[in-house]
Amino acid sequence: MADFPIVLVDDFQGATDSIKIQAAINFAEMNNQKVVVSGNRTYTLNAPIVIKKGVELQASRATHYTVQGNFRVFELQQDASLVGGFVTINSSSYNSDVIFLDGKYQYGKTRVKDLYLTNWSGKNGGTAIKLYAGANGSKIQYINFENISISRFSKGIFLQAVRPATGEAWVNANRFDKITIDGCTDMIVLDSSKQPPNECSGNVFTNLQIQPSSNTNKLFTITGTENQFEGVSWDLHFIKHTNPVVEFNTASAGNQFRILLPYNRIVNNGDHSNSKGREIIPLTTSDPKNPTIGQIWLRVDL
Repeated sequence: MADFPIVLVDDFQGATDSIKIQAAINFAEMNNQKVVVSGNRTYTLNAPIVIKKGVELQASRATHYTVQGNFRVFELQQDASLVGGFVTINSSSYNSDVIFLDGKYQYGKTRVKDLYLTNWSGKNGGTAIKLYAGANGSKIQYINFENISISRFSKGIFLQAVRPATGEAWVNANRFDKITIDGCTDMIVLDSSKQPPNECSGNVFTNLQIQPSSNTNKLFTITGTENQFEGVSWDLHFIKHTNPVVEFNTASAGNQFRILLPYNRIVNNGDHSNSKGREIIPLTTSDPKNPTIGQIWLRVDL
């Protein structure tokens, strides 16, 4: 919790929990009390929540936001933050974004951390975290996303930079650390050109835990340049097809991929400077004096 005055959601009145939360956020913005705290209970959300400029919405230990309907759940304005909470989707027709950042706000002090985002509806739908830039000067950069668990969405993390009519737009140099993505159709997607005017470049993903399911189509679709991916992927046999599950798109170059996967599940349609990471080499037996190509032997007798 903060060391300065905070605003408690449950001190506000309203016909719905969405109205109460938004009222607390609006009050915090207008009165320069920038931390809003949700209580140790379940909040039913039936309308979008806009976290206003400079405000941080914090969850208590047992805060649960349950989403009833199809709408963008949390939109962050400039320097807004979202910390903590268990967010569940209950609509099988959900196809919106749970956490949405728009580069028009040109974020600076924003942080997103300690979240559990789950689609409980029984059908993969929507996007857990979306970063979007599409207008001249629109940019999302230098934001930290940390300790987030994502489960059973259509897209887990989606970075998108669309070519603006004039000027440039980008989603660059953001950090994603300690991220778990489980059972999504597409785990991580970067959608942009290889270079300006619209690019997703220099984003760093570390300590990833990727768990596919029978609903999974791809683990990674990568565009842009100099993005980095490091972590662990589990149980490829759960995926129903045998096609590549990692794709470097044609608009990609210089990306680094450090996740142990068979090379035949990775396709590089981009620049040859993309790194395909490390390959799983099947265990075989052979004479160490005449080894099978690809084996590594430790010769203790030398």
